[in-house]
Amino acid sequence: MNLKPLLIGAMMAGLPATVMAQDVTGAYFGIAAGGSDIDVNSGALDGDGPSVGIYAGYNFAANGVIYGGEFDFDSNQYEVPAAGATVDYATRLKARVGVPVGPGVAYGVGGFILATSDQLDDGRGYLYGVAYDMPFGDSYHVGAEILQHEFDDDVLEVGVTTFKVRVGFNF
Repeated sequence: MNLKPLLIGAMMAGLPATVMAQDVTGAYFGIAAGGSDIDVNSGALDGDGPSVGIYAGYNFAANGVIYGGEFDFDSNQYEVPAAGATVDYATRLKARVGVPVGPGVAYGVGGFILATSDQLDDGRGYLYGVAYDMPFGDSYHVGAEILQHEFDDDVLEVGVTTFKVRVGFNF
């Protein structure tokens, strides 16, 4: 069992809520970098690796809740050594719902993923996780995101945990 999402969620819940000094509504984009841990039900095809990507989204706010949608695209080097393969790209479509916590916004995340590889069949699945974005300066934000991805086909059940650090610009 991966405890990273639970630990980060517990830390964010312990921070006092404050009034946002910066408006987080509107369009945003940025870059992200991180890594993954791939777990396959057979155990023989486990792997890991780094990724770097871009993301873009839009936030709305109503009654103290921030919500919106986000698209991201990663170029990966997720290696599955036993299969002699890599996962090359990941494309995600996400819904995010958050509340102000400390100086930033803590989000719950859910959505869909398409993972592509030259050596393996493309994988389609769903994702869920937590994220935290903190504004700095007039129009920037920095954050982190932990996502759990689930892929299920007729033979294998694959779970991928990703952790990414994000830096972006708000319009």
